[in-house]
Amino acid sequence: MSVTARSLEASAAERFVRASRKVDMAFRIVRGEPAPESREIEHSLAVLQLEQALDELAEAEAQFDMSVNTGTPRRTN
Repeated sequence: MSVTARSLEASAAERFVRASRKVDMAFRIVRGEPAPESREIEHSLAVLQLEQALDELAEAEAQFDMSVNTGTPRRTN
């Protein structure tokens, strides 16, 4: 595997981790739990942020899956 491929995988994994953390924080805010580095916001704004975080997580997961599967031969049964 080339250095570029590993770099793409590492970037995709990092994006996925960041997105996961955003989702966790957004869930906490929506539930009204204290979250590190959060501020008081309206519930509707918190829900919007959660939706955006979930969208970002889905995109990050797709990017990671694509970076891992690129160039990998698929097994057939």
